Amino acid sequence: MDISVYGHFNIDVLIRVDNMPKNPGSIPASDVRIRAGGTGRNISKILGKLKIDNELISFVGGEFPREFIDDLSKFSKTDKVRIKNDYGYSPSCFIISDGRDQMAIIDQGPMKNPDEIIMPVGKLVHFSTGNPDYYIKIKHEIGKKKLISFDPGQEILYRYDKTKFINMISETDFSFFNEREYSAALKFLSENEMKRASKNIIVTLGERGCMIISDVKKRLEAYRTVERETVGAGDSFRAGFYYGYFNNYSIEDSCRIGMKVASVIIRNGNIDSEIDMNEITEIL
Repeated sequence: MDISVYGHFNIDVLIRVDNMPKNPGSIPASDVRIRAGGTGRNISKILGKLKIDNELISFVGGEFPREFIDDLSKFSKTDKVRIKNDYGYSPSCFIISDGRDQMAIIDQGPMKNPDEIIMPVGKLVHFSTGNPDYYIKIKHEIGKKKLISFDPGQEILYRYDKTKFINMISETDFSFFNEREYSAALKFLSENEMKRASKNIIVTLGERGCMIISDVKKRLEAYRTVERETVGAGDSFRAGFYYGYFNNYSIEDSCRIGMKVASVIIRNGNIDSEIDMNEITEIL
């Protein structure tokens, strides 16, 4: 097993609007879709599409659609997706997007306070969104036996304090943020302090590419694409990065592959769309 992914497996209600709301009130939606989502699920599914052996470790409610789990099982090991009957139709995430920016409202369900310690088997363990106290316990148990990635997502804005952040980023091999999340991280630690804590810090910059912060700091240009939908672009980048890493590409080239996978998902407007591996690898 290459990668164990901890993170959300959601019912996403994707609400498309022409312009993001700025004030309280009512605005029209141009499209509404219900689909499987969540950071953990998205990363796992794209990893499977890229032929990277992986498992998802997550918690869902008893009324969570079984067809979502059945679909993911074609791409990822799902035997560690725990079904908790007391939490109904959750986790559920309502995502408002204008195609570029987005905001989300989430019912965490059993992901709020997981009640079962589930250990990973992958060579690399990717901690994405989820309860930091739970992840700290798992990370402590793992010790230095596996590669560790820290990827708190937008939950860094409301589920983390300085102590939890330091516990999670310390002695990691990779730390992932987008620009807003990295700004939040800088309130806990300086860039130099983060560099000492994590071997490789990768900050995605949207249409401006990404930044690699390790011994040196380097920005890579993005691949231009038609922007149909950016929801899931960050998850796609991470999966593409791991495809490169597990196929012995450099960190820089792995980031380039990540950006290319993300550009394909953005162009197709659907995180479940097909990925042409020839298109992905021809960039190198």
